[in-house]
Amino acid sequence: MKKALLSPLRTLIVLVGVMILNVNPVVFAETKSVEQLVAALQSGGHIIYMRHSITQHALGNQVTEVLGDCSQQRNLSVEGRALATMIANKITQLAIPIGQVYSSPYCRAKETAQLTFKQFIAVPGLAFSLRKDEYESKRLAEQLRSMMLKTTLTADNTVFVGHTSNLRDGLGIWPKPEGVWVIFKKTEQGINYLGMITPSEWADLPWP
Repeated sequence: MKKALLSPLRTLIVLVGVMILNVNPVVFAETKSVEQLVAALQSGGHIIYMRHSITQHALGNQVTEVLGDCSQQRNLSVEGRALATMIANKITQLAIPIGQVYSSPYCRAKETAQLTFKQFIAVPGLAFSLRKDEYESKRLAEQLRSMMLKTTLTADNTVFVGHTSNLRDGLGIWPKPEGVWVIFKKTEQGINYLGMITPSEWADLPWP
């Protein structure tokens, strides 16, 4: 019963986010089930936005999020590294083709990208947009939106590894919890939102 209610609830949350933020770069079609999303990814040609894996929240306000200094950032926890490794194994076992991977330059995003996808390009314009001034937050949101709109269809899936606020501000979608995948399909009409795969749903997926 819970799974039957989950997709409509996610769609409602996403639509509310879009209305509040007044952004409309995304086309909302019927949200797909996890099994349908995996099948779509296996065919390639999709865009994946992965929020970084689970972090050390116990640090609270002790970190200042200084870019370039991992000791001053909220980094992955042991659980977060295990999650990223588990998803990497699922990608291999499910034969999901991965092409270019772009990552935020923050350490938690880069480590997630490394553990999950092995190879990636760190892009300064994908930096964490939260706690920035209004101009910088909008610029970073536009950078993500622009990069996603410029992706080309290939036999592989294009990946962006980043943060909540960037996707929220850029496309009006809240990627929660940590480690979630948000799946899109680029079409002539724009970017279609297809659904999300959460960490617990990855864990529940059977091996082929």
